[in-house]
Amino acid sequence: MSRISERFESLRRKGSGAFIPYVCAGDPDCDFTLRQIERLAKASADIFEIGLPFSDPIADGPVIQGAMNRSLSSGFRTKDVFGLISSSRMRRIDQPIVVMTYYNPVLRFGVASFCKRLAEAGGDGMLVVDLPPEESKELDGAARANGLDVVRLVAPSTADSRLDFILSRASGFVYAVSTAGTTGARVQLPASAERLLGRVTARSRIPVVLGFGVSSPSHVRAALSMGASGIVEGSRLISIYSDSLNDKDKALDLIERHAKEMKTATLLPERHNG
Repeated sequence: MSRISERFESLRRKGSGAFIPYVCAGDPDCDFTLRQIERLAKASADIFEIGLPFSDPIADGPVIQGAMNRSLSSGFRTKDVFGLISSSRMRRIDQPIVVMTYYNPVLRFGVASFCKRLAEAGGDGMLVVDLPPEESKELDGAARANGLDVVRLVAPSTADSRLDFILSRASGFVYAVSTAGTTGARVQLPASAERLLGRVTARSRIPVVLGFGVSSPSHVRAALSMGASGIVEGSRLISIYSDSLNDKDKALDLIERHAKEMKTATLLPERHNG
């Protein structure tokens, strides 16, 4: 059982869903990223999704695109993500870490080398958003050889026949995209999220988490009531700190406060009442 699987099993026993914050590596610099990870861990984040900056992030909305641009402008490069993860482990961050990336940086670095370095740094999995499972044989083999989970994306447009195929090649957890389009905070979860979660959880042998647009405690509670085992939040977190980067301590305080509210919302109702 991988560290990701162990974390979900532990949460299930505790009666809790997973709070998975997305952190853009190197935005606006590595020191702030490390401090942000520490604050999120203090707020009881369960798993970290570390975003590797890329110059053409087609799946991401303007907030995450802005974060990636700041990171790349400050000089962050692919190899730096391994040092970031290793430094997190040295700071006693023990939550599982999944690297979210586009395929181009992995391919340019070398698929086998990337997976090896990620595992050595203390990473636990990968989510390559633009690599379909039909074309990921090399990545799957390298990940498996290094003990890494490969998280897969499913969307409202995913047909049932293809859904079964994707699920058969997923490990760690499945990332359910709440709606068509790019990442970004939304006022409410779309109806497509509930329909998708119903279809995926009925078929999946591993936990299913909901992302894209999840940005408030009410969204968290709604996602869990629909059958999700957890949620991913990114754009809202970045929005919280991006306007306060002239006072980074204040920005980190705001992040931690919001993260605590999101994590509290992952507790099942009987845990709230108890």
